[in-house]
Amino acid sequence: MSIDILMAAYNGEKYIGEQIESILCQTVGDWRLLICDDCSQDSTAEIIKEYCSKYKGRILLYENEKNSGSPCSNFFRLIRMSDADYIFTCDQDDIWKADKIEKTLKAFDNDSIPTLVHTDLTVVDESKKTIRSSMIRSQHINVKRNRLNELIVQNIVTGCTMAINKSLADILKAPDNIPVHDWWIAVSAAIYGQIKFIDEQTVYYRQHGDNQCGAQDMDSTEYLAGRFKDKSRSRHMLELGYIMAEELMDKYDIPAEYIPMLREYSSMPEKSKLKKINTLFRYNIWKGGLIRKLGQLYFL
Repeated sequence: MSIDILMAAYNGEKYIGEQIESILCQTVGDWRLLICDDCSQDSTAEIIKEYCSKYKGRILLYENEKNSGSPCSNFFRLIRMSDADYIFTCDQDDIWKADKIEKTLKAFDNDSIPTLVHTDLTVVDESKKTIRSSMIRSQHINVKRNRLNELIVQNIVTGCTMAINKSLADILKAPDNIPVHDWWIAVSAAIYGQIKFIDEQTVYYRQHGDNQCGAQDMDSTEYLAGRFKDKSRSRHMLELGYIMAEELMDKYDIPAEYIPMLREYSSMPEKSKLKKINTLFRYNIWKGGLIRKLGQLYFL
């Protein structure tokens, strides 16, 4: 059994060492850590090189000649380099709990089926003080909503908790216009295989100035007011789903059962609001929860 851990790095000097140390402390030790640095302007690459020198063959650094523009591009470069049985993706600024790999591997039960496994997270601040014990619960994410018509409008997978098997990695194709790797990989898994969730927190998700939007409290009036006020961001997230539907049909040989829904959803920008709503009802393309559904209708 081979395991590759993929890390996309960019200007991560403040936290990347602690993340690497948490990986070194895993209860499962038979792995490689592949890091792709996206032309960092700080000492990120130098820090990684020190670890590469100390752990030769286990920690490997690849440096982009020019900035790729997104972590998604970085991750897919690494996925193409990997031939491991299991691939884990991780961020540069989090901390893995010691048994993350061990617990995740137990969820893979049939490697002939393309499979994605993801988990919950504990949200902490910059000093590692717990803010929320469960990101999934604080954001009211229904992890059972893992069918294509549900995922195309709302991602439920957090990339830094994700692992995939070789069967899924072998069929993945990189998107051209989708900047988030976890969402794209999740919808690919929904089409061709399965998504499994472990209801445990395996990662300390570090919330800081550069990633505040990733772990907001859905119960707060400030968050809700901000989402309804920020129309451009909310509409952008819906538009990404439309673009994704089109890209999926372009990149993959999509099973016939999904094509009508993807065609209709990809053409949403051309529809009147009434026709958009009709499409949502016809194919049950709804976000989870009443508040998200109301927001979806409002920003159509």
